[in-house]
Amino acid sequence: MLLFSHRSSADLASKAGRLQWCYLSEQGGVTSGEVDAENLVSLVEQHPSWFETPDRVALMLTGEDIVHLNVSVPGRSIKSIRQALPFAIEEFITSDIDDVHIAHKAIRSNEPVHCAVINRERLEFWLGLFSNSSITLGAVVSQAQLLRPESGEAALLFEGDQVLVVTEDQDALVDRDTVPEILDALDLSSLTSVGGLLTDLEVSQLSAAPNLNNIEAPVGDYLVKRLSPKGGGLTSTPNLLNLLQGEFAVRFDESSRDALWRRTLGIAALWFLAIIGGLSVQGIWLENQTNQLDTKNFATYQELFPRDSVPVTATQLQRRLANKISSTPETDNNLSMVDLMLRTTNALGSSSELQSLRFRAKQMELTAEVLITNFEELEAIKERSQTMGIAVEVSDASAEQNRVRARLIGTYL
Repeated sequence: MLLFSHRSSADLASKAGRLQWCYLSEQGGVTSGEVDAENLVSLVEQHPSWFETPDRVALMLTGEDIVHLNVSVPGRSIKSIRQALPFAIEEFITSDIDDVHIAHKAIRSNEPVHCAVINRERLEFWLGLFSNSSITLGAVVSQAQLLRPESGEAALLFEGDQVLVVTEDQDALVDRDTVPEILDALDLSSLTSVGGLLTDLEVSQLSAAPNLNNIEAPVGDYLVKRLSPKGGGLTSTPNLLNLLQGEFAVRFDESSRDALWRRTLGIAALWFLAIIGGLSVQGIWLENQTNQLDTKNFATYQELFPRDSVPVTATQLQRRLANKISSTPETDNNLSMVDLMLRTTNALGSSSELQSLRFRAKQMELTAEVLITNFEELEAIKERSQTMGIAVEVSDASAEQNRVRARLIGTYL
């Protein structure tokens, strides 16, 4: 996360002066430095990875540039409140409402709207300054926004003879000698000091001393961590009041880490759907092939036995064929033939098409000529036959169109 800041408001007709910068790495380390506003390009050239996405680049302005307001706006809907907001703010500012840009937090019915107001020309000046150096800012915030404490607390930012006093809903840049009087008027349980300390004399002037929390880290280091506590960029701080709204809104690049994860998961989901679709198509194709083979087998049976009714299922077809074969003489041999034929045909599988059968009683050997899907199916037939107590050997096999014609010899083990 890279945070730019400046010490005082720059004259629009002159140079912007020097900018301070603090970079917070994803590992939590902070580096800082200064750069002339006119030489921002050199910083981009030295650290190009810092500027890859605006999600990790922000500009912090002082209270001289940004005014925070809590405005109660009547309205029945969020849309009507948003439309009436500029007219409600106009009562609290001295500028023409057309000359300012208004940003706000989420609008909720029956609740004050927290707004940040900045001179439009001023905002365009800063955006143009960075744009000319090929830098796209992802956010423009105020010092007060980054120091904003919880209810009942206050934060002090020391800047020479002046102090920025920030509470939950107010902020003001005041002279140092007025700080005790202002703090005494607030009911505070905790007080955080950044960039300086209250003296013992100033603390003694408070009627009820709050718990003091003194930040020893450099101001820039502290504020950049307040901007992005986990170093994950602006998307990790959803409650941030970013002035870049409306016409100045920035679309964060999809190359950020979270976006890359979302893109990766999206691609994985597409691949998963493609695989499921492919398996479904393959299943439909195999089912169609099986149906075609069954149709051919039924047609062959009807040609051989035209007076019989057509079997309904493949199992019924096998049983009828077994009965036809068992109707010959020599009962013992026929029984053995039927048993051997049933075991052999069961080992063939539903995708095989039986062409002819020949039984040799003396050798107790059944020769079957079949059409199968491919050569690999031969090994599968051999393995299935072993589990059925028979041995199936291949005496001949040759390719025939898109099938394989094989002569198989089945014997008992």
